[in-house]
Amino acid sequence: MMANRDQLDECMEKAEGIIEAAQKVFDDARRVQPGTDEEYTNAQMMLEEISGELDDVLRAATPEQRDQLNRKQQQIRQLQNHMILRQ
Repeated sequence: MMANRDQLDECMEKAEGIIEAAQKVFDDARRVQPGTDEEYTNAQMMLEEISGELDDVLRAATPEQRDQLNRKQQQIRQLQNHMILRQ
């Protein structure tokens, strides 16, 4: 089964929104204007959830789609690592 284009686009857009929101929480925390611990934890949980969704789409993706999804997964992992190291 191939991932349909709308499914891929929707998942990629959602991932980008979550990455941007989590990056903002991370950047704010680095500026010593920390949000709540809950906000930081929620951002990490959202990254984990979208990573799982991307994994699901990845299983049905074409080779071209896989490349795009893998790049997005790498962005998510990098941000997750930064957030973990900051704690």
